[in-house]
Amino acid sequence: MSKTTLQTIGLLVGLGCIVVAAPLLWKVGALDQSRAGLQLGQTIPPITKVEGWLNGDGLTPADLEGKVVFVNGWFLNCPYCHEGMPNLVKLYDEYHSKGVVFVGMTSDDSENVKNVEKFLDKYKVEWPNAYGATGALMAFNAEYFPGYWLIGRDGKVVWNKALQGRVPIQTAIEKALAAKAPATQMPNAQQPATSTSPADDEQ
Repeated sequence: MSKTTLQTIGLLVGLGCIVVAAPLLWKVGALDQSRAGLQLGQTIPPITKVEGWLNGDGLTPADLEGKVVFVNGWFLNCPYCHEGMPNLVKLYDEYHSKGVVFVGMTSDDSENVKNVEKFLDKYKVEWPNAYGATGALMAFNAEYFPGYWLIGRDGKVVWNKALQGRVPIQTAIEKALAAKAPATQMPNAQQPATSTSPADDEQ
């Protein structure tokens, strides 16, 4: 059995345990950083290890470059993913027009895509959501759900679930929007400019 298969099984088992333990986790409150998935200061991995997308095409690293990005990880049988979605829709309504890019990922695969569509319709979710995104969630080190990550213009995490209840997400978004995008390095005038396409990070 390959390492990737074992990791996938581990994530799926973990999702089942989270459903059982969810009420206790939410009574405890915010997580510590070690359990919040992708850590503050870490670079967002490409969201490419997915089966497909709803509400639009997949987003490439080039699409997200220099943007403030809010990433949400969820799955259908997560009660608090359902509970938190209306507030996330309000957040989208407030900040999408200001340039914040929203991206969703669910581990539910193509066999459940009809139910994923119903979930998105029920909560009036308009932003792109990847399904069959177990590989992408693993790249985000997702452990507790729903998972939340705010990515700054430099492509690095500036807020995650560990800060929930400590730093309002609106405050974090406003700060991220106010930050300048990192300067793009121009090719040397004496060298011909070459184009490169982003490659998926190997896990």
